[in-house]
Amino acid sequence: MSYLPFARKYRPKTFKELIGQEIPATILKNAFLHDKIHHAYIFAGHKGTGKTTTARIFAKVLNCLNPQEGEPCNSCQNCQAIEKGTFVDLIEMDAASNRGIDEIRSIKEGASYLPMQGKYKVYIIDEAHMLTKEAFNALLKTIEEPPPSLIFILCTTEFDKILPTIQSRCQKLIFSKASKENIKTYLKRIANEENLEVDEEALDVIADLSDDSMRDAASLLDQASTYGNNKVTIDVVKAMFGPVDKASIRKFLELLIEGDTRKTIDILNTLNEKGYNVRLFWEGVYKELKNILKAFATGEAQEEFYKNMLSKPLEVFLYLEDVVNQGFSAMYQKDPILALEITVLKASLIKDFVPISELLKEGLDLPAKAAEKKTLNEPPKDDLSKSSQNQEKQNEYPEEVEKILEVFKPAKIVHYEKK
Repeated sequence: MSYLPFARKYRPKTFKELIGQEIPATILKNAFLHDKIHHAYIFAGHKGTGKTTTARIFAKVLNCLNPQEGEPCNSCQNCQAIEKGTFVDLIEMDAASNRGIDEIRSIKEGASYLPMQGKYKVYIIDEAHMLTKEAFNALLKTIEEPPPSLIFILCTTEFDKILPTIQSRCQKLIFSKASKENIKTYLKRIANEENLEVDEEALDVIADLSDDSMRDAASLLDQASTYGNNKVTIDVVKAMFGPVDKASIRKFLELLIEGDTRKTIDILNTLNEKGYNVRLFWEGVYKELKNILKAFATGEAQEEFYKNMLSKPLEVFLYLEDVVNQGFSAMYQKDPILALEITVLKASLIKDFVPISELLKEGLDLPAKAAEKKTLNEPPKDDLSKSSQNQEKQNEYPEEVEKILEVFKPAKIVHYEKK
């Protein structure tokens, strides 16, 4: 038997096995149990979160010869045929490569025939947002009034591109992104089944690299276990993907905040020379920045690294987030390393930052200090003269303060009279 990748081998086969998608699973299970099956569904959400897998599970339970409390038995003839991809009443179509009106016409023709093997004929259209407008319009009438034994399931990562006329005729189920903890639970399940030796730190990195996708996480674990000969350690992950662990990324961030351009550029060049994915590393930097800003927003920091970051001015991280984000688009417009080197140079301005609150405080203290100095050097006068003189001095600002305050003067409003 040919080798099955982890992403296919450990694809969930029941609603119970779905991790992190309890709401869609419960809706579909209850729809079957209480005979409230809709004729058309839209499964929308992030890539690799189980949309197509859930559609297949639903097709199985609808046609299962021995369903058990809303779950397919996975042992009857129909369930086995669906697992092998030989069930004639389950038709899957990839709209990315079959997006025209001719393909939809073939669906409309097939929809007029009754199921041959099971109770329901199920059409699963993957990447449904790729269908052309004409194809959607051709499908509209069939989706609105299909035969009783026909069910459509449209899977998409871009729900907003589905025509509103199609959306209004379907039940919408939103699949949430896979959380890091759910991804690690899934990876540990695979590791136990495959007898893999895995480090917790390595799982953390793989979960971070998976882009909130269960499928991508399983593929990365598969690749790492092959490279490490069934041992998935942090050293194996670093050797494959570069220094994408938290410690390396945090060290890079600290150098960036300190304005050490030489060391940060050396790190980027080393990554590039060794053939690592520089964009992947940059994404890790950006994610860690978002975690720091989240710590500022909540005021909570459990780890020592975040506590140290909270002691720095917020303006530093707001500026850095903007600069790092600009680095992503710059990588597509010019040589990636050159783009990131320029980004690092922009970030180096951070070392000269002075928080605006301190600048204003220092500036507003200057008039009082200047007035106090003048008063000490002048001969005493009567009370009335002193009062008048002090008032006059308080209105005198040094030139530096005038420049600061000029920025905060309200804009002049010009009123134009109607002619």
